[in-house]
Amino acid sequence: MLFYEVPQEVMLERCLKRAEASGDAKRSDDSAETLQKRVQTYVDQTQPVVEFYKKFGKVSTIDATGGAGEVYAQTRDAIFPQTMFLLGQKASGKSTVARKMADRTNMKHIDFPKWVLDSGLEGQDDEAVCLQLIQTLAEQ
Repeated sequence: MLFYEVPQEVMLERCLKRAEASGDAKRSDDSAETLQKRVQTYVDQTQPVVEFYKKFGKVSTIDATGGAGEVYAQTRDAIFPQTMFLLGQKASGKSTVARKMADRTNMKHIDFPKWVLDSGLEGQDDEAVCLQLIQTLAEQ
């Protein structure tokens, strides 16, 4: 669940700006008082749902006070995993799928066996390989 967190004052301000920008199409009930009631109703109805899902670690909170670009970046980061592992038997197509997914999502594909060889880690213990993988992922 994505939860776009923004103070009520900012919500009200944005709603009022939207109402002003709508010109002739402005709704008759786009007054500050009515919008305040709408915002409060939204908070009252969504906050219990958000709190419920937070208990299960299923909420990604987005700070929606910034500009559209900042909010988009946070949303993208919340939706796309930082790291994804595809596992399967040889010749199951995982490398092909991984490359296509990387191309479509602007992620980077790391072929693990090739990475181990290229990094000079063949024959190293698991701890050394894991530490180097973590460092490589952090640099991506």
